[in-house]
Amino acid sequence: MKRSDWHLRTGAVVGAWLIAVVALSLLDLVHPLPPWLLVHLLLLGAVSNAILIWSTHFAAALLRLPDEGNRRGEAIRLGLFNTGALTVVLGMAAGWWEAVLAGALAVAAAVTWHALMLLRRMRRALPSRFGTTVRYYVAAGALLPIGVALGVMMAPDDLSEPVHAQVALAHVALNLLGWMGLTVVGTLVTLWPTMLRTRVAGGAERAARRALPVLVAGPVVIAVAALAGSRAVVVAGLLGYLVGLALAGGPFVQEARRRPPTAYATWSVLAGWLWLAGSVAALAVIVATATGWVQAADRADRLAVPLLVGFAAQVLLGALSYLIPVVLGGGPSVVRATTGMLDKGWAARVTIVNLGLLAWSVVPADRARVPSALLVIGVLALFLPLCLRSVLIARRSTVPSRGAGESGGFR
Repeated sequence: MKRSDWHLRTGAVVGAWLIAVVALSLLDLVHPLPPWLLVHLLLLGAVSNAILIWSTHFAAALLRLPDEGNRRGEAIRLGLFNTGALTVVLGMAAGWWEAVLAGALAVAAAVTWHALMLLRRMRRALPSRFGTTVRYYVAAGALLPIGVALGVMMAPDDLSEPVHAQVALAHVALNLLGWMGLTVVGTLVTLWPTMLRTRVAGGAERAARRALPVLVAGPVVIAVAALAGSRAVVVAGLLGYLVGLALAGGPFVQEARRRPPTAYATWSVLAGWLWLAGSVAALAVIVATATGWVQAADRADRLAVPLLVGFAAQVLLGALSYLIPVVLGGGPSVVRATTGMLDKGWAARVTIVNLGLLAWSVVPADRARVPSALLVIGVLALFLPLCLRSVLIARRSTVPSRGAGESGGFR
């Protein structure tokens, strides 16, 4: 199977989860749904599939491993993961705890297999300048199964309020800051300058090595402290995570100053990074100033949308807007055409989404939030038809699929 065909098929899985997110987000505006549903459709469904697919792709490129051609193992992992994720969602909707447990075990098994595969590839690869960034993916894969186990603990909804708040914070720290955050940071070490079309900043690999233990320790400290009931240590873990983001982000700033963002992909990823840092800082303030775990959880609920939409959705769509034309290939002219399609109206799209998120965050009345939420959802959803049109452009091209722009700057 050609690489473009593989990414079209696996990308369709991500697209299916995104369509479900958009449809149920619109339904939620008129008929409130359980809060966990949209969270899991986006993070466990769309984002986690993208992580599994693209971290494998980047690891092979960064480690300079040859394309093995046979993707059977990867296909089985994705099948196992999606079966588990769908079982978790359906089990939670039906209140069937045994189904949630079975689905969680499948998800954990698939991610553990993925992390072990990456570790094995690291050990047999030749030395590579940025090969150590693959350790971000391995660390992320090690944290998710623990976060999944905490999610299973909450599924029966029989924990007392303070304990539920503590477990929920540990769950979020490991899954969002660990699984997704580590993957995003590790990927951007090389992807960010590639997207900007500039060279990697000097010392970027050293900054990535220094930041990794700090970024791993952050979610672990937060989770352990939350379960132990120490809000002061949770705050320390959140501040430590911010330090890790600053360490890793130094080269990103240098690269952006050298070649400022000028497209939807780069501005969307940049906005997502800022929402992540701002949300982590806000959460530290909330936990530090709350009178107890229940109050902290109530106040932290306001950060769900900034983290899910501001960070997760924007980084996902921004990265895909760059990567999809790259893997579709078709030669420089086709890559430019597909990139141009995904960039349509990029300035207005990025502005509307982020101003809408700011409005949602500061407006207290739920009814007043509906227009901004509807606008944000609608603009983000434009990615799906634009993506479909870019695929059709590439497929109609008669230029051979392995064009000059296909490698994305990694080989």
